[in-house]
Amino acid sequence: MSSVPDALDAGTILSDRYEVEYVLGLGGMGAVYFARDLQQNKVPVAVKEMRVQAGDQHIQRQAIEQFRQEAQFLSVLNHPNLVKVFDFFVQNGRYYLVMGYVQGKTLRELLKSQTEFFPLKTLLEWTVQLVDVLSYLHAQTPPILFRDVKPSNIIVDSENRLRLIDFGIARCLHPDEATATFLQGMGSADYCPLEQYQGVGGTDQRSDIYSLGATLYHLLTLKVPPRAGELAAENKKVPSPRMLNPSIEPALEDLVVNMMAVYKQDRYSSMTQVRAALQKVNRNLELRQERATLGSVGRQRTADGAPKAPGKSQSTTYILAGLTAVMLFMMGWLITQMSSGATPAPTPRAPSSTPTSR
Repeated sequence: MSSVPDALDAGTILSDRYEVEYVLGLGGMGAVYFARDLQQNKVPVAVKEMRVQAGDQHIQRQAIEQFRQEAQFLSVLNHPNLVKVFDFFVQNGRYYLVMGYVQGKTLRELLKSQTEFFPLKTLLEWTVQLVDVLSYLHAQTPPILFRDVKPSNIIVDSENRLRLIDFGIARCLHPDEATATFLQGMGSADYCPLEQYQGVGGTDQRSDIYSLGATLYHLLTLKVPPRAGELAAENKKVPSPRMLNPSIEPALEDLVVNMMAVYKQDRYSSMTQVRAALQKVNRNLELRQERATLGSVGRQRTADGAPKAPGKSQSTTYILAGLTAVMLFMMGWLITQMSSGATPAPTPRAPSSTPTSR
């Protein structure tokens, strides 16, 4: 029997195909199971269970139809930072997505065990991947909003590739529709933008930008970011991440603070703008590393006894010293020539005695 309340037992067969082995994770909207595909040589899969609780039969039917529509758009997505969804079905009043199983750790698990700041190079590589996959989702027709970017929904595999693993409250963006999904999900409060709180306002691409910024804030500082609702209530911006991690580049701090602006009109308007700002941060970091490498090489050459290439000030000193030596040499040579070529003054002679006639 399963030790997780209301979870499926090990050995349960779903859709006459998937055999449940154990629970990978459990949340308020369902669970994720490790299972085997009995029709594909027992290849491992992850089965995401989602529950819809609606007393009204009309609402229930609408929820089921929306589930099918969203499952269909998930099944056609293809990106290296997504987990492929290849099946969906309804069984015993519960709704299931079947996706590829990715072995690795979530960013949440890594954060729990992290005692030192992550290397900036690593974090920027991860951020580039997340910007790419969110750009891909936002470029769909209509755009797909992930709506729940957070460390526990991002897994790192053995090749350092990130995957978004939970589309529980993802939705297609229709400007004239409400933003609630069939799950009535808001996202996680620590990473959720103000407009995603129920009754506050509609979500769009900038909502994913906020959640990505909050996730990056946590990775950079090892501290859970303050909630958007609290910042709005106190009329404050997000605290400076550099106060917690001095190694953060100023341009990187500007990027995070902009992404986490409380009101969406103050954030970047698209992932394209985020990518441009991120490229600037990467260039700054590369230049800093190049300067550090050159300085290290110079110090190493000096320690090994090898001649150190003169700097600009040293070269100027050598030139002046050389000119001075040449001038001194020329002055000495002129004095020598003048001394050797002068006519000696006549030596005075005593007057001679002339005999007097007598």
